[in-house]
Amino acid sequence: MTADVPFSRPARPELPGDAVRAPRELMAGPGRFWDAEPRWRWVRIRIGGRWIPGDVERWRLHHGSTAWIALVRWGPGTLDWGWYLVDPDTVRPTPRPHSGEPRTGGGGRP
Repeated sequence: MTADVPFSRPARPELPGDAVRAPRELMAGPGRFWDAEPRWRWVRIRIGGRWIPGDVERWRLHHGSTAWIALVRWGPGTLDWGWYLVDPDTVRPTPRPHSGEPRTGGGGRP
């Protein structure tokens, strides 16, 4: 599952203060994956110097580490997702959007 995931290559130039892609050593080897529960699914992620809405699809916790990693999708494109270190300075939980409120990122799933 990790060999073909773009966790080590930036889709666009990274700016200071942007979310940090998960390092290869935390993606390889033993660990657990979880599907995101609805209450932990919605985030704002800092990409390209700006905050954008995103959906957490999966969580990862490497065996022996306390660093949480999230698979975040913020758009429909093939480069609009990645595994990121969870840090409140760059990946923040946000309330679930209202049903009538359009989402610009994450595929717009309720």
